[in-house]
Amino acid sequence: MQVILDTTAKPTGSLSNLEIGYNVFRIFTGVNLFFHGFTRIWAGLGPWAETESATFADTLMPVAIAHLFLQVLPFFQVVVGSLIAIGLVTRVALLVGLGMFFCLLIGHLVRQNWGGVHVVMHYAIYYWILLTLLNLNRVSVDGRRGGVA
Repeated sequence: MQVILDTTAKPTGSLSNLEIGYNVFRIFTGVNLFFHGFTRIWAGLGPWAETESATFADTLMPVAIAHLFLQVLPFFQVVVGSLIAIGLVTRVALLVGLGMFFCLLIGHLVRQNWGGVHVVMHYAIYYWILLTLLNLNRVSVDGRRGGVA
């Protein structure tokens, strides 16, 4: 197991394969979240938010609360996704992102949308990996500033 998690750079000063992999994964995850929000904003929030909030009509969640959340969500995704992609306040961005996914989890659960729950659980694993291996966050704004978080 130590060989897999060997973070020593080779040659001196260069990045290990694990560090490269971590940073690529962090960038992919951030860009993914960014574009989830950006494309919804670009296409116009109204129709998307109306369609999605209507799915809460026969649930415990009031449609008005769901609609408000859906109006804010894309902007949240753009900001948090940007922070994760560039690696700025990465730990905080990942924790805030996990909070956002927890809210999405609740939304899928009250609608009994088990396929959506499954997808959110995958994102929770991705964010757990990024948090757990945060010490590998060298190719980032945080890393350039002398820290990894």
